[in-house]
Amino acid sequence: MKKVNGREVYRALRKTYRCLKKEFKGIAEANDLTWAQFHALYHIDEKGVPFHFLSEHLHCHASNLTGLIDRMMEKGFVIREQSREDRRVWLIKLTDKGQDFKNKLLPAYQESIEKRFSVLSQEELVTLYDLLEKLRAGLD
Repeated sequence: MKKVNGREVYRALRKTYRCLKKEFKGIAEANDLTWAQFHALYHIDEKGVPFHFLSEHLHCHASNLTGLIDRMMEKGFVIREQSREDRRVWLIKLTDKGQDFKNKLLPAYQESIEKRFSVLSQEELVTLYDLLEKLRAGLD
């Protein structure tokens, strides 16, 4: 049986993540989006999401997110709307153009994911998933 240590597994995970992200960034850039804009589109649903939710999911500060949202507004993909329940909360909502764009991009993104993971059997996917969940649970 092959022996590896934690650092080697970490490096392999990091390299794999970088390769996957490079491909996904390519999909975004081919559609005139930055990775962050694509990632934002991915997380905004039909009802909209609070600004702070998006900030947490994109792992960015509010000041960076403001500029990102401004650029997406310039492209006509999103609008800002004050929450009816709490006036302190701003919702980021997709416009019809933004929803159409998201509907166009997500299948390519999901197809790319499936294609890359198709080198693994269903059993290997389950094992990898279970191991990653176990690792993540140990980090929480």
